[in-house]
Amino acid sequence: MSDRLHQQHAGITLAAFSVQTGVSENQLLKYARAGRIIGARKHPLTKKWTIYPPARLLTGRLL
Repeated sequence: MSDRLHQQHAGITLAAFSVQTGVSENQLLKYARAGRIIGARKHPLTKKWTIYPPARLLTGRLL
């Protein structure tokens, strides 16, 4: 449960993650919907994506 509390306070927006990674926000949205961002969660009420560290972007052909 302490992990959940930590995640609620340390999340960043998809736009901020876009700046950090250098990947466009639209491409990150596609990756999040496909489940290719470890640490990405969609808020059930606002439907906005939040990225929780340590986040990883999964890329490559093996996925």
